[in-house]
Amino acid sequence: MGLKIGIHQFEYQIDSHFFKHFEESLIADCKVKVKVEFEKGETLFTLKFFIDGTVNVACDTCLEPFDKEIFGDFQCLVKFSEELAKGNNDDDEIIYISRDAPFIDISQLIYEYIVLCLPMHLVGCKEPGTDPRCNQEVIKRLMKKDEPKETGEVDPRWSELNKLKFDKN
Repeated sequence: MGLKIGIHQFEYQIDSHFFKHFEESLIADCKVKVKVEFEKGETLFTLKFFIDGTVNVACDTCLEPFDKEIFGDFQCLVKFSEELAKGNNDDDEIIYISRDAPFIDISQLIYEYIVLCLPMHLVGCKEPGTDPRCNQEVIKRLMKKDEPKETGEVDPRWSELNKLKFDKN
C-alpha cells in the first residue's frame, strides 16, 4: 500500500522451491521468469503477468520427464470491497481486498498462470518411441496389441439381446 499511484514493475525467478508450497503440483522443477506490471490507481489496481521459461513435466505418453517451454500473458484486476474480501468472490479475474490490506499475495495467481501455460497434452517427442529420451519399456507395452481370444462362445447377455425385435419405421 506504500506504493505511489502509477506503474510499478516487479520481476520474479520461479524455481522448484516455489512449487513445494503447492500440494500435488504437476510441476516439480522449472526455470520461469515472471514479470509483473502493477498499475496502481485510486480505486482499482491492474496486475499484468508476463511468463516465460521452461518447466519440467512428465510426458503423457511414456511418463519420462522433459523440459517444456512455456509463455503467456495474463491480467487480473484488484478492487476494494470489505465484504467480497472475506472470500465470497466467484470471479477469477478480479481480486477483492479490504482498504486496510497491507499487501496483495500473488503467489497463487503465479502458480495458476504457470499451470495455464501448459498444453492439455504433454508430449516430449513427436513420434512416441523415436526419441532416445522416451521410456522404451512403457512404449513397448503401449504398442503391444493384445488380441482378444475368440472362444466361440457367445455371452448369454448378448444372445438375449438378439431376440429383441425392432420396429423398422
